[in-house]
Amino acid sequence: MTDKEIIENIIKNIAKSFTGKDSTKDWTDETIWFDAAPFACIGKENAIPVFDEAFGNLQSCDVTITDMETRINDNSALVCSTQNWATVNKDGSENPVLIMRQTDYLEK
Repeated sequence: MTDKEIIENIIKNIAKSFTGKDSTKDWTDETIWFDAAPFACIGKENAIPVFDEAFGNLQSCDVTITDMETRINDNSALVCSTQNWATVNKDGSENPVLIMRQTDYLEK
C-alpha cells in the first residue's frame, strides 16, 4: 500500500467512526485537534469525550467524502476533503445534510 493510500484510509476510517475512541485511534498523545468549537484538544484522551458527547446525541451519522486532495511531502501529509454528513437524532428525526470541509495534517 502506498503512503497516499494509507493516509486516505485513515481519513476514511475517521469519517466512518461513531465513537471518540474510533475517531482518535490513529492519534498520538501529542495530537492537536481544532474544530468549530472555540478551543483545541491536545491528546486523544481530551478529545474522546468531546466526540462521544457529539455522537451521543445521534442515532446515526453517515459521512460521504465527496472530494479529497492529498499532498505528501517527506514525513508529512495534508489532506483536504469535502464531506456530506447525514445525521439522524436519537428520536429518529433527520437533520438537513451538512456539507463540511475538513483539513487534516499528519506526520509520520
